[in-house]
Amino acid sequence: MSLTRLTAMYGKLEGAEGKFARDVTGYIGIEAGIYSRWGLDLSWQHVQGTEERYRRLDTGAADISFVVGRAALNHFLESKTTRLIGSSLNSCPYHLIVIPPVKMLRDLKGKTLACREEPARSAALVRVFEQNAGLKLDGDVALKLVPGDQDAFAALLGDRAQAALLPRQYGFLAEEKGFKRMNNWPDIVDDPLPVAIETTEKILRDRSGELAAFIAAHREAIRHLKANRDQTVRMLADKFGHSPSLAAKTFDEYLLLLDDRLTIDLKHVENLLAQVAPDYPGGALKLAAEWIAPGVLAHSS
Repeated sequence: MSLTRLTAMYGKLEGAEGKFARDVTGYIGIEAGIYSRWGLDLSWQHVQGTEERYRRLDTGAADISFVVGRAALNHFLESKTTRLIGSSLNSCPYHLIVIPPVKMLRDLKGKTLACREEPARSAALVRVFEQNAGLKLDGDVALKLVPGDQDAFAALLGDRAQAALLPRQYGFLAEEKGFKRMNNWPDIVDDPLPVAIETTEKILRDRSGELAAFIAAHREAIRHLKANRDQTVRMLADKFGHSPSLAAKTFDEYLLLLDDRLTIDLKHVENLLAQVAPDYPGGALKLAAEWIAPGVLAHSS
């Protein structure tokens, strides 16, 4: 059987020593022969920088891009040329990472908490600190709003903050360096659609059959990854330089969250829109109709 060439791109998490990609399934799926069984010769390419990935999509040098939802939405709002064909992770709540002397939330009195601005603005942080610790945020605890998650990570490591709200990958790295995760922190800070799968309107129109085969194959590859822990942990060490403890934690506490349905839940589109473009006319339903490919949107509670 002749195979159809398809190129998918992914990026690594910025500012995290090149140790993380949001979805590593392509490596496992290619090795297991899953994409080829679906008639695809998949090229799984690391391409750093969203601008370069969009350039390759626009020129036809690549067909699919795995990208964080906020970057995907910003580009769509500017260009109206891209379409989401799925998401392998709709939601991944942040962890609260603190310096070791901090044991409870009230121990943050007089200290600084760093967080990326958009999720902090839409989260119920003030209420959580008042109800759970009797502390006033931006009073008893200084709130340091920063442009990116990597900036919050750097503030924690550089002692410019004693606590930070971080995506799990950054949190894992901070724990490797001796910081601690705060137990019982509620899931109120999120990065909606952290693994969006996108293409262009033109590619979706011209290569709909190949893209449908890719989605079916990627579903199978995610199931294979989650069922083969040892193989995945070895891949994380070989491809990303993970230590044994970091690879195990990445698999057990992050990769197992990947969702092989690859659908997009409307509630997470709503959360994303609230962070990126809260005044978008028509709201999340109108956005979804314009941006998300047919059959991909889910409405589960």
